[in-house]
Amino acid sequence: MSRVTTPLPRRSVLRGSLVVVAGGVATSMVVACDRGPTADQITAAALAPLADAALADQAAAQALAPQVPEYSNALGVVANQRGEHAQALREEITRLDERTAARLGTAGAAGSGSTPGTPTSGTAPAPSAPVPTVSTVAGMRGLLQQSARTSADATVSLTGYPAGLAGAISASVTSMVEVQLA
Repeated sequence: MSRVTTPLPRRSVLRGSLVVVAGGVATSMVVACDRGPTADQITAAALAPLADAALADQAAAQALAPQVPEYSNALGVVANQRGEHAQALREEITRLDERTAARLGTAGAAGSGSTPGTPTSGTAPAPSAPVPTVSTVAGMRGLLQQSARTSADATVSLTGYPAGLAGAISASVTSMVEVQLA
């Protein structure tokens, strides 16, 4: 007995092709689904508290300067440098994830409330967290020491430029405590 094969009807071939194409599209859509935060978003989120702390430290130093005239110049330097830290962190956060950067403080003047003759870093966002009030230089030192520890801790979990930035900020803040406010 010989077996006779009949060719597949053209409609069956087209239906089969359509099923294969639809399956490929569905697979592509599943693969493209959001799988959680990216590495850049995670890094930006790790840097955000450092930026908020820098802005809070800046505001605290500016508020304390008129209360302790013998330290007003040193506190002006602290405020200026912490403003620069906040700006550098904001730029890196923006580069990594603009949505995280948008959640940082709202626009406000970094120079507002500064001591006359004290250089400021221009405009910077206001901290999104409440500004801690310090009434003594020792309180400011404690605030800065906490910021240095937070930056150092972040350095351990980061890599590349963000790790270097956090480490440099930690070292800078430590030197403010040991040199500017000694």
